[in-house]
Amino acid sequence: MKIPPSITITPEILTLISHIDALRISVSAEKVHSTIKAKLTQTSLLKSSLYSARIEGATETLHELDASDDTQSHVFFILDAISYIDTHIHKGTKITRELLLDLHSIVMYCTRGKTKQFRTEQNAIFNTGGVAVYMPPPPQEVAVYIHMLMLYLAEEDGQFPLVKALLAHLVFEKIHPFIDGNGRVGRLLIHAVLSSYGYHFGIHLPLSEYLENTRNEYYHQLEQGLRRPDEYLLYMLTAVKGQLEKLRQDIHEESAKHTDTPLLPPRQEEIYHLIREHTMLSFDMLRRRFLKVPERTLRYDLKKMVDGGVIAKIGQTKGVWYRVK
Repeated sequence: MKIPPSITITPEILTLISHIDALRISVSAEKVHSTIKAKLTQTSLLKSSLYSARIEGATETLHELDASDDTQSHVFFILDAISYIDTHIHKGTKITRELLLDLHSIVMYCTRGKTKQFRTEQNAIFNTGGVAVYMPPPPQEVAVYIHMLMLYLAEEDGQFPLVKALLAHLVFEKIHPFIDGNGRVGRLLIHAVLSSYGYHFGIHLPLSEYLENTRNEYYHQLEQGLRRPDEYLLYMLTAVKGQLEKLRQDIHEESAKHTDTPLLPPRQEEIYHLIREHTMLSFDMLRRRFLKVPERTLRYDLKKMVDGGVIAKIGQTKGVWYRVK
């Protein structure tokens, strides 16, 4: 396996990178209210975790995830791993073997330190029919290839950070250093490499959303990526560009939405619009709308909204109703 694979920076690739950089600067320069930015960041992080897990077979939806207190979900494990990258990886930080082990430990067990080594047995990648479509390197070669990947990432070769991060993802998936969890860790590696270059988008970019929505093409590009790395790179750069355009649109739509409504966290915003739509709502009526939300959590949301002067509470105990203030 050649690390990194040989690529040609074609005019098409160069144009995509230029568009992405222009969009990145545009999104980062947007004057966004802090509450809107926090809401979009939370949604983007949840999407990034959710869709990465869905690529591997998870079935949760974004609404179910936002309404759930089940922190044992693997979606939340990925969310913890993203937080770990944001805390520990900054511009100039080296990507190491230990980081890969930590990320794997977090996405698999929600804690660091449990993954001590790479796989010690042969594995394979199977299609939906159970046929092996790719045989990764034997276990005795994994450490050597990972070392080569780390050397590539440590090189100051002037290569575009995006190119380096996306090629690192491809190589990692081909090494397939773990028995399970390679896809999740490999997608996290993109975020880690970009963070090590200080290459940010202003708001976390949920790249996995695009990859999940084009899952068959994503698998195809990974499968043939070492043979046609330029095509793989074009696909992944298109994914980044598409998600950046969507992120910019989300910023504009959220900003426009709140010209005549208060800025609230996502669930409280939904509560606000329900109450406004019905003029008045009882707690029982709201409870039926948010069945997956614990009662104490829903009461806390309502109390925060009442204390903040957003809604008014009318009546006592079981006769309580809420209206927009």
